[in-house]
Amino acid sequence: MTGDKNAFDALRTPPRTGAMKWVPLALIAAVILFALIFPFIVDRPRFWLPNIGVRTFWLGIIAMSLVFLNRYVGLLSLAQVTIAGACAYGVGYMMVTLEQPFVVASLVGIVVGTGLSTLIALIAARTRAIYFLMITLAMGQVFYSWASQSIEITNARRGLAPVIRPDLGIVDLSDIQSFYYFALIVAVLCYLMCRLVAGSTFGIALQGVRDSPDRMKALGYNVFGYRVAAITFAGFIASIGGVLLVMDRGQVDPDVVSLGSTLDVLVVAVIGGIGSLGGVFAGGLVVTLLANFAQNFTERYMTLTGLVFILVLLFAPAGLAGVGAQVRRWLDRRRKRESSDTPPQNPPMADRPEETAIAEGKQQ
Repeated sequence: MTGDKNAFDALRTPPRTGAMKWVPLALIAAVILFALIFPFIVDRPRFWLPNIGVRTFWLGIIAMSLVFLNRYVGLLSLAQVTIAGACAYGVGYMMVTLEQPFVVASLVGIVVGTGLSTLIALIAARTRAIYFLMITLAMGQVFYSWASQSIEITNARRGLAPVIRPDLGIVDLSDIQSFYYFALIVAVLCYLMCRLVAGSTFGIALQGVRDSPDRMKALGYNVFGYRVAAITFAGFIASIGGVLLVMDRGQVDPDVVSLGSTLDVLVVAVIGGIGSLGGVFAGGLVVTLLANFAQNFTERYMTLTGLVFILVLLFAPAGLAGVGAQVRRWLDRRRKRESSDTPPQNPPMADRPEETAIAEGKQQ
């Protein structure tokens, strides 16, 4: 047990000291403040709130589930959009076909999405790297094919519509401003859940499984079980994003789980920072802005998105969330280079005791 505790302590991130420990908190507070006042500073709330604000939130939540798996388990999953889409189909089927209330439909949708993530985990959790990525991508395409052809459940290409945002009493989701703040609260709660799980003993064990699965297995940990649990938790987070997705779009169709949607979430994760849970919202904001305003500059929206993607990879490999640390490292290197280039100054005579002793000896 002592060896396990030491191993866990080694995996913990060393705490920041001095003023630096307040920088992340100040940045998070600034972002939340901007999100709170966003509906009051835009000129067209009916355009900006759903197309930029709410879409940024559900894209960020789905991408956050991908980042959680990559950062803490070392697995890059391309099935997170499929899981969110399965949840969206569950909500749409319950509300449109079975005419169930929103709360019941949301719970069923989350169960469907989380259950699908567990099934994917049982199939793919024994693989790693490119093999895990390809298996999750293949399963996503299988689900897309099924959703495009299943008339009885998904209504094939027509999809399920309309999915109407209800009035829950305490909050009227049909009002776009209320729905925006509802999505903001859900996004913050998902972020806090991921941080809580990552900082727990379970999250530290996941990092051990990521770094040295053979050693963790030798210590008695069920590596396969930990991976299944992590993939299931990530699927739960993606399913919550799927609920916001279907409520925002007002319908669900096979385009929700298409390869293009999968690549959009991957681009969001990379632009925001593939290792940052909060950076995904910055990536989501960039992608939504490109989707809505790129046509003002060019008809090739995907080309412009690809160029932004390449530029981020070249100049900010850690994504937008890592730009601050990248600039700080550059300033530190520059400061060290300047200090090494400066020639050392000779200390004054009073500070050189050996020369003082020689002078006194000559006087004697």
